[in-house]
Amino acid sequence: MKNERAPSKTLEETAADAIRLGREVALLARTLRPGSDAREVEFLDRCLAPLRNGQVFDLRHEGGFEAALGRLRVLRDSEELGRHREFVGFHDPEGDSVGLVQEVVEYSDRGRALSTLVDRLEAFLDTRQDVLDRLEAERLLLGRT
Repeated sequence: MKNERAPSKTLEETAADAIRLGREVALLARTLRPGSDAREVEFLDRCLAPLRNGQVFDLRHEGGFEAALGRLRVLRDSEELGRHREFVGFHDPEGDSVGLVQEVVEYSDRGRALSTLVDRLEAFLDTRQDVLDRLEAERLLLGRT
């Protein structure tokens, strides 16, 4: 079987996606104001501030993005209400059920909002890293390392 992949986006398109995702994260964080106290809210705001201005590729901000992600995960996890197992799949009339059982985390309303923020920040960081990797590969191929 041949490996069929969707055509990849251009570097320009992927960079634009990263900038857009960064702005979405910044807007969501500004609306949600995550943090356990005013000091933490300010810390997270400073870490994510470059996203508001589209400054997503400056390597000086990488530590702040990672610090924000780590803290947001802790805040999200503190809003966990419980867990349950859920079947995802379908029943095959000519056989058994087909699918898998996965553990689902239940969060408070704030926890669900924080989970969305964490997911978007992770998507931003993945897209950002894709752009940085592609730029590095381009430099390597052009002999500009």
